Amino acid sequence: MEKFDEMLKELNDLKIIQKSMDWSENIPEDIYNEWFKGYFKTVGWGIDTVIHRWYENSTTVIEMYGRYLGIYHVSNIYSESSEVEDIYFTMGFSEMEQIQITSYKEKQINN
Repeated sequence: MEKFDEMLKELNDLKIIQKSMDWSENIPEDIYNEWFKGYFKTVGWGIDTVIHRWYENSTTVIEMYGRYLGIYHVSNIYSESSEVEDIYFTMGFSEMEQIQITSYKEKQINN
């Protein structure tokens, strides 16, 4: 089993309940030190946002071990009286793939 696949399985098996807004602070320290420390770069955030009444979830994508890991987590809270741990949200981890999108805008003409 490749290192990335092993890490992905271990993370999902843990069923991590998010208690802090920063996704990385929710990863157990021993797991973080083994799999993440110094090995990743954030390449996307706020992907596939789902807005609920009091909070929102979205996916952050990081590149590590030559592949992309999606971390589905609470990304914003709208209620001033709520904390992340009040939501009791189980973080999700999945392999992602990069896609290229071509877009166009009006060309600016310099006079």
